[in-house]
Amino acid sequence: MIERKYRRKRRRRYRAVVIDGKKIFRTTLFLAAAGIMIGVIVSAFGGEIKTVPEPSPPPETDAVEIAAEADNAEADSAVGEDAEAESEGVENAENAENTADRLKRLAALALGFDPFVPSGAVATEVRGAEIVNSYGIIADKDASAATPEPTAEPTPEAETEESADRPDIKPINAAQNARYDDYQIRIGNETSYGIDINEMLAAPLTFDMSGEGPKVLIVHTHATEAYAPEGAQQYSRGESDRSMETSENVVAVGDEAARILNERGIETLHDTALHDYPSFNGSYADALESTEQYLSDYPSIRMVLDIHRDSVVYDDGTMAKVVTEINGKKAAQLMFVVGTDENGLYNPDWRENMKLALKLQEKIDERYPDLMRYVNLRKNRFNGHTTHGSLIIEVGTSGNSLGEAKYGIELAVECIADFLNGLR
Repeated sequence: MIERKYRRKRRRRYRAVVIDGKKIFRTTLFLAAAGIMIGVIVSAFGGEIKTVPEPSPPPETDAVEIAAEADNAEADSAVGEDAEAESEGVENAENAENTADRLKRLAALALGFDPFVPSGAVATEVRGAEIVNSYGIIADKDASAATPEPTAEPTPEAETEESADRPDIKPINAAQNARYDDYQIRIGNETSYGIDINEMLAAPLTFDMSGEGPKVLIVHTHATEAYAPEGAQQYSRGESDRSMETSENVVAVGDEAARILNERGIETLHDTALHDYPSFNGSYADALESTEQYLSDYPSIRMVLDIHRDSVVYDDGTMAKVVTEINGKKAAQLMFVVGTDENGLYNPDWRENMKLALKLQEKIDERYPDLMRYVNLRKNRFNGHTTHGSLIIEVGTSGNSLGEAKYGIELAVECIADFLNGLR
């Protein structure tokens, strides 16, 4: 396994919210200028559009009908000219629309955000905005799919003030098909975008795994995310679910993923830097800097997997752990998260990431139908613009143990490796 750490940036500290008024002012001016430019283009082309006149009512006298029949050839010729003009006008309008789209895309690329989305400029400055944890994604209704582990009935003596401050860790089956028998891929779509699952599954990916050099980068934007102790059935409200020790947090899960990929012939790099330390705000910007450095040093990289740990806590303080049993062993369930450009950050090709997530979901489901939660499509970008193979993988929750998380990622990555080897 190849491992590199980019730590020179660790001196940087972030404020929770940093808004550059000059940048927003420049963006406003740019937006106004671009709007005028696009309006001129659309007006120039759109003014030429002609429509075919609607036919006149049928004539009421035979004399008029005879006269109309005599002019049929001339009328047909006029209609043909109108249809040709309409076609040319529509084509000009489409060209104008394409030009406008290209200008908007160029502006977004240059600025790093979409100036035509009101939240775009602000999203670049609010560094803590992209928090991926689902928290309330699993609602109480999902408890119907739970299979709680047997626990000993507490004795009256055990019900102390201390135990009252230790809420339960509740095992639930959060598999995408936990309450269905059809085993179809399901999407938790938090955006306004429509997704045709079958169309994306049938479409080819825009990258392959041919050539030499590392192909996968594993990174941890929130590297300090940790897990519950092995066998824990309760947790203390005062205990942190984060750890600086890479043997205890999601970095250890990343080690397992990198090991399996490398063993199966897919050269993988693992960035073990703690991008959410010392400041959680700014962790995505920090991880992006490292990711871009890796991509610059290793242009062969095709996929960036950002491995996280989810957190699901109910209103009563109960903590959920998403778990299933495979081959007689408990495995934390996983979830792919795909970012988009809906909140304004530059990410025009997010559908390529979505295609990959759906194809991997299908591959894993074939072998382990209860391992994956639904695919989560989000408004935020989550650094998904760096490659056409950029995905977040949520491995378990804060209620799962590290052992369950490692086993879950092992099963999933075996399937991912098989899929990637098929792209050579």
